[in-house]
Amino acid sequence: MSSQAYMLPGSTTIDDCYLFNGEAPPQTRPESQRRLVQSPSFLCEDCLGVLEYLAFVIEEIRSERPTTEDTDLPMVAVHHRNLACWFEDYDPYCHLCYFISLHLKWRKDWNAHLSDVQLEISWGSECIGAKDPENVRRGRLYLALTRRSLERTPENYDTFLRLQTWPAKDYGPLFLALSRPPAQSDPLSRGDAGDVNDNHSGTSNDNSSDSGVSDVERADHSHNGSESNSERDSDRPSGEGSRDGSVEGSEGGNEDQSVDGSDNRDSGSRLVVYTVGSTGSPFSQKLVKMWLARCLENADAEHIECNNIDEHWLPTRLLDVNYTFENRILRLTSRAESPELFESDKRYITLSHCWGKWGAEALPVLTSSNKVERGHNGIDEKEVPQTFRDAIEVARWLQVRWLWIDSFCIIQDSHQDWQHESSLMQKVYKCGFLNIAASTAIDARGGLFKPRSSQAFRPMQLYMPGVDEMFYMTIDERNMFGWMETDALSQRAWVFQERHLARRILYFTETEIFWECCARAPYFASETFARGAPLKAAFNGLSKLQSESVLRQINPSVKEVHDLWEDICQMYSEKHLTQHRDKLIALLGLAKEFQGLLPKNGYIAGMWLSAMPGCLLWEIPERYGPEPIARLSDVAPSWSWASIDGPLQKKFRYNNAEEKCVSVVDIKSDMELLENSDTSRAKLVLSAYLRRVTIKDNLVVDGFYPHQTFNNKKQLWVHQWSQQLRVGGDDFSYVPAVSYSLDSNIESETTEAYFLPLIWMGKDKDRSSSKMSGLLLNSTSDPKTFERIGTLHVNGYAAIVAKYQIRPDVENPAGIWDSFNQRLRHQCSNAARDEATPEAHSRVGTTATANLYDYNWIADNGNLELLKSQNILLQ
Repeated sequence: MSSQAYMLPGSTTIDDCYLFNGEAPPQTRPESQRRLVQSPSFLCEDCLGVLEYLAFVIEEIRSERPTTEDTDLPMVAVHHRNLACWFEDYDPYCHLCYFISLHLKWRKDWNAHLSDVQLEISWGSECIGAKDPENVRRGRLYLALTRRSLERTPENYDTFLRLQTWPAKDYGPLFLALSRPPAQSDPLSRGDAGDVNDNHSGTSNDNSSDSGVSDVERADHSHNGSESNSERDSDRPSGEGSRDGSVEGSEGGNEDQSVDGSDNRDSGSRLVVYTVGSTGSPFSQKLVKMWLARCLENADAEHIECNNIDEHWLPTRLLDVNYTFENRILRLTSRAESPELFESDKRYITLSHCWGKWGAEALPVLTSSNKVERGHNGIDEKEVPQTFRDAIEVARWLQVRWLWIDSFCIIQDSHQDWQHESSLMQKVYKCGFLNIAASTAIDARGGLFKPRSSQAFRPMQLYMPGVDEMFYMTIDERNMFGWMETDALSQRAWVFQERHLARRILYFTETEIFWECCARAPYFASETFARGAPLKAAFNGLSKLQSESVLRQINPSVKEVHDLWEDICQMYSEKHLTQHRDKLIALLGLAKEFQGLLPKNGYIAGMWLSAMPGCLLWEIPERYGPEPIARLSDVAPSWSWASIDGPLQKKFRYNNAEEKCVSVVDIKSDMELLENSDTSRAKLVLSAYLRRVTIKDNLVVDGFYPHQTFNNKKQLWVHQWSQQLRVGGDDFSYVPAVSYSLDSNIESETTEAYFLPLIWMGKDKDRSSSKMSGLLLNSTSDPKTFERIGTLHVNGYAAIVAKYQIRPDVENPAGIWDSFNQRLRHQCSNAARDEATPEAHSRVGTTATANLYDYNWIADNGNLELLKSQNILLQ
């Protein structure tokens, strides 16, 4: 096998490519090409050396001296000549090494090539330009892996980590510190938010401020690279974080205990800390309270939708957190059975979690047989999986009494109860006070609270005296939200709906907690950015439904609503379900949200009546390989996108300006049908004309290029009585544009089907861009009932041909058909447009192009007739 087969899985984007292309950087640099870098974070000699070289490059470029091109200073530096050396030199207490290690662990393809994979580092040029101040605001540090034995091309690079730089004088307030409380006007200081601080050093180089975590992490770590390893080692934290967030040796995570567990409150030592060794630490708890207080207070008027909750509605059953705390028993209750318990507090928290294989087999779920027992005696806390116990603890943080967990609040062996409760999911999550997302746990045993080092979320501070600038450095947003693409929870279809319905969400990840609510843009906070940050793509650019501007308008247009729904369906189609039959059920809550924006509008199998017929033109992405895409016939009818077990490539954008070729005769709205879990029987009756067609691979020689074969074109043949007539006639030198997509993703040299045109597009534009689009159907045992197998698009004059057929009593139908095609092709050519004769003007309109598609060609050729519409039943 060639070496190309072992290339790294490139994640280098187009924006990154220019950074690493070109000549390979030298393995070492002279001392003259290093400039002082100071940091309160501990940095190993290797990381510090690379940063000092980059500080030198930045200083050169921001000065009046020549550019890097003139002085031959590449923007790329070698961090380590190969990964084998890096693993040998790796220092877990080095802040930059720790960042690297967090993201290298997901890269498995380099394991067999450690000696050949080089680690390189580069500044993004946007952070070093001197002319435009905006260019130096927020630069990036890029880290990439490359195979030294292969050519330096984008395909040979894996940009596995990007670090964002934030000038302290502009962005210091983004990073929360803990040494003193904020002003009382700061909304973060209210609502039992705890002591916080926003005292930042700006451009000062005394490095006395920190990013918002304990002084343990920064005590005496400021250095300029001259300390010995023994001096560095003496400054390292001595305790490992425990599950509850306390430092080893402390009791209960006491916030006034030192690193070794001794009480230093009266000793004068500055090693007085908040323990941050876990996402369940007091530090994390205080931040969660701050975020909630800000959302509830709504001082900036951005959280109106967050607080738009029906506080009187309650789920059928809830878990009593207070009872669990007092008795170590998790007990089930309901307002119907104990209304007095809900008089003082109706707030409840929901939990989103993965069941996983273990959950399907061993989770102690609610059943018909234990329902009474769970209500009277409950279940011992020791039998409750860790994620559920941690969720109870979070509810205790916020003093919320009630908790809703699907497996403990829905009777799992009762189809009737499941049907009823699944129809209430919209209200369960929409009316919840808060949603907890166990983002990284593959099942309920994983828990919410993860041990971690504060280096995982603590910004690194870098002061460069040469440019008199101090930066905070954090994980770039593309890496910061990478867990949304990889964690088990975000891939689940049910959770997709839960996220968009919930008003507030706490995401518990491996390294930190994230907050999301319904404020604009969208609103987020994290332990890195306790007050949020001006990120362009928070949560990978996938904002919550309630933060979309479309839903905030008083009267949004129908097109805007439909476009948003189609985006929702496309994203949802990429998610996974344990039970395929839940595909439309798990979207029902969001459908009900949209029903308020589309009043008196039928909803059927994931589609809206007002978007018909264009919404039927969904397609799947092109795949390579022999595996067909499964059809979920027991989930949805064939014409619904929900009948496909896989993602959508695109859905047809709603456009009421296009001309419809069909009319809807009968449609059964299945909003109620969905709640009964039976969507496969949904029927659609259209009045349309139907044409049997054959699509063949077009392997012909183009008339203008006789030695070139065009394999990407297709031939379209229409069935005329007992004959097949080629669209385009006998002249094989011209092939009209025909494209099609099969739902099965398996194409053959010949495809036979029925063509049901749905819409005309671009009729009044240049005729080469005009197109007829419709469905490819297969017949069933009923001659008037069909199933969808794909889509077909016919461009140019071929779209006109599809409307006509030869009269049955005509002799020489092939000759008549060929003549018809030639005349149409001439009328649609540029020559006909430019050289239109008076006869053509009188026949077609004021010009040869006007109303060409509406012209009645029967009057011009008595041997033709229009296809007749008939009622077509799609299933």
